[in-house]
Amino acid sequence: MSFLKSLLEELQEQLQSEPTDLTTDLTADLTAAQVAEAADSERLNVTLAGGVMSRLKQQALAEGRSCSSLANFLIEDGLRRHGTLN
Repeated sequence: MSFLKSLLEELQEQLQSEPTDLTTDLTADLTAAQVAEAADSERLNVTLAGGVMSRLKQQALAEGRSCSSLANFLIEDGLRRHGTLN
């Protein structure tokens, strides 16, 4: 069983054992949100200008890494430089 699936089942069990006024649909939404928050990493969909994407691809290829890995590094580096991350 995958980690996320077991985490989802655990969260569902916790929600079922706690009294709630939420509907079943809302409970399912909350469970998905809780799973996303508990994850070590999350997926982000970003639209980049064509020139930026081209430069990202070229740099990733030059470094022998994926675009996703390079983008993650660049975002973390940018946040550190702006004092958001320590």
